[in-house]
Amino acid sequence: MKRMTRLKKGFSRVPALVSLLMFFTASAMAGPGIPQRVISLSPIITETIYLLGAQDRLIANTTYCNIPEAAMLKEKIGSVTQMNVEKIIRLRPDLVIASALSRERQLIMLERQSIRILRAQNPKTFSQMCDMTLTIGQKLGKEQAARQIVDRAQKEVAGIWEKTRGLEKPRVFLQIGLKPLHSANKEMFINEYIRYGGGINIAGNASSGIYSREKVITENPDVILIATMGTSRKSGELEKQRWMTFKSMNAVKNNQVFVLDPEMICSPTPNTFVMGLTSLLPLIHPELAGGGVNE
Repeated sequence: MKRMTRLKKGFSRVPALVSLLMFFTASAMAGPGIPQRVISLSPIITETIYLLGAQDRLIANTTYCNIPEAAMLKEKIGSVTQMNVEKIIRLRPDLVIASALSRERQLIMLERQSIRILRAQNPKTFSQMCDMTLTIGQKLGKEQAARQIVDRAQKEVAGIWEKTRGLEKPRVFLQIGLKPLHSANKEMFINEYIRYGGGINIAGNASSGIYSREKVITENPDVILIATMGTSRKSGELEKQRWMTFKSMNAVKNNQVFVLDPEMICSPTPNTFVMGLTSLLPLIHPELAGGGVNE
């Protein structure tokens, strides 16, 4: 009788053991190592996660992550340069995607808590934007989506480049900062808006992004584009009014001073780079206004 009782107890445990085995088998099939609880430490990274369709895994981001609007509703772990390490640990992420502005000392503290870190560099070129998208896509198990996004963007940029490379190239100044005045030299991806858009960046050979107003006046650009990071559209309009007082510049004489959307221009994914480039194209080359990219 005692033996029969032990056998019955043993059989009663079988469903529980089977369920446990099925759980671990399902977990393995779901892809061990594919993170399910992700924290982003920069706006570009957050936007890329949404672009890939992996936003359901994003549990927190920074106070600067506001694109798309849904990103503002995510838990906040600090700013781009100063994160709350204790809060991140409490949130139990299985992947933190950091930017070049993240503090290395804080990242090491997280790694000591067995939290995986992906260090994503801020892209300096359109090609690097594509590489970053592919890398994040691979880490999140979204390789196919990432490849489709990159292939489509590369095709559209190539189409624009084909349209503009044989055209006469106007001289362009693209302003991205107010105090001090900032532009983009050839080491920054913003320079590629002008290059692919068929213009010449007057600040392309500058040693840094700081560029004086006096030097802009001396260089006398044909087009001035304003996309001041971290400011409102109103600030951009005020800056345009300042430029319009310099009547001797070609850009002013020909009314070729334009205010751009800084959120789109200054923090692009491959998709928003294409959108930004498409919006700049008729400003640099008015003769192409209204034409499709692939026409």
